[in-house]
Order: sequence, then structure tokens, then C-alpha cells
Amino acid sequence: SRLGLKFITIALLASSVLPETHSSLLNLKSMVEAITGRNAILSFVGYGCYCGLGGHGLPMDEVDWCCHAHDCCYQKLFDLGCHTYVDHYDYTIENNADIICSELNQTECDKQTCECDKSVVLCLQKQKYNEQHRNYLNIYCQGPTPNCSIYEPPPEDSSLAPPTPP
Repeated sequence: SRLGLKFITIALLASSVLPETHSSLLNLKSMVEAITGRNAILSFVGYGCYCGLGGHGLPMDEVDWCCHAHDCCYQKLFDLGCHTYVDHYDYTIENNADIICSELNQTECDKQTCECDKSVVLCLQKQKYNEQHRNYLNIYCQGPTPNCSIYEPPPEDSSLAPPTPP
């Protein structure tokens, strides 16, 4: 089952009730803005089929695929018992480009939430932003919803793996 809430949508709500030092969503918002130079809420909430509340159908473009991957990353952590939207983690940004998840993050959930957020931000930074996909009503999203397993590495013991040369 998918989480009904998506990464930056909650940041808007969280920013009004949670102090910045206690919310990974506010960390994510700050990370997005520092690395992409875009306002996280105005630019990415409601972008395409996966950036924002809900998500289904085929992602519309590469930015939307970044958001789909992030949703899957958070879902995996949620399934492990992490509270990805509210757990706090520490990070730094060096040279306005390099995101460093701190070694001081105490729990595995904090560490992995930081890594999920770092991945989506670096992904968003590389993609071409399409203004036509901003404020898109995802009720119009169509096609099959990609399974999160597409982001999993193939099993090492796979019988489908090519044989190793001698």
C-alpha cells in the first residue's frame, strides 16, 4: 500500500507546526532549495504524477521519475518502521553542491532518510524542469504504476544471471 502523503507536500504542513530541527521534511525542503535553486513547494509540490500528494500512472518525465523513486525509497523505510516525514537527520552541503549525510545521525532510519533525500535532490538537479508539468492534477495521470522493485538491485543468486566466464 502506498503512503498517501508525498515528500514535499507535507513540508508545507510540517513547516507550520514543527520546528526546523525536528523534521526531515524541512531538511528536504532546504536541501532542494540549496541544490536546485528552486522553491521546493512552489516548484515541486504538484509537479507531474508523483511530486506531491498521491501518485499513480506513469511518471511524466525525468523529474517525475525522481519523485517516484523517492516515494519508493520512503515506502521501503516506512515498511521497516521508520518515520521518514518527522525523523530528524543532520547533513551539510559543501561547495554548494555536495550533500554530506552526517556520521552523527544516530539511527539507521535517520541515516537512510538522509540518503533518500540526498538521492532525490541530486536527481532533481540533473533533470530538465518542465513548467507545463507544474501544478499538474494527478487525477489525469494514466498508464501502469511502476513497481518500486525496479529500483532494487538484481539478486546475486539469480538463475537469470549470465554465467561467469572461466
